[in-house]
Amino acid sequence: MVFSAHNKASHNADKSESDMVCLGAVFGAAGVRGAVRLKVFTEQLNSISDYGPLTVFGPEFPKGKKFPVKILHNVKGGVAVKLQGVDDRDLADALKGSKLYIDRAALPEIKNDNGFYFEDLVGLLAKDENDNVFGKIDGVFNFGAGDIIEVNFNTEKGKRMYPFSDEIVPKVDMEAGFVVINREAFGDGLEETETD
Repeated sequence: MVFSAHNKASHNADKSESDMVCLGAVFGAAGVRGAVRLKVFTEQLNSISDYGPLTVFGPEFPKGKKFPVKILHNVKGGVAVKLQGVDDRDLADALKGSKLYIDRAALPEIKNDNGFYFEDLVGLLAKDENDNVFGKIDGVFNFGAGDIIEVNFNTEKGKRMYPFSDEIVPKVDMEAGFVVINREAFGDGLEETETD
């Protein structure tokens, strides 16, 4: 089970960033009775309700508010869920863009030595296959077509997103604090070569 990383609950002054993990984001209302459509950042869509109440952060709840969550059914791009107490479409619409978090302590412990939560990749060094550090991981996202890691470059300008696949990211070493990215397989530098 892995979760992708998003801005953690830095909105909440009572929690440090490492205390909470983002499990999903509201992308609209579902029906007229207050259900919301939720993009889920867990491997299995239905596991979002396995950990008890989730804390919602967004324009309506800038300091966060806990809601018990009940999954209703799958929708295109995610699941329809009922947040207890959200009973009309207007409030459900107002929650668009809000993110749902869980206390990290409520997540199951990873038993596999090589296992990790995507959230834990943020801050790791990015190395190429020649062991050269070229950046740091700023985030892990999934926009619907697969998991992507965002690397903030050290010496080059800007950031770049890489598919989180075995071909592009052949090694993750949590203990040593780095990931290896096969930049050649991704095609980094091809643009310069083609125009030479």
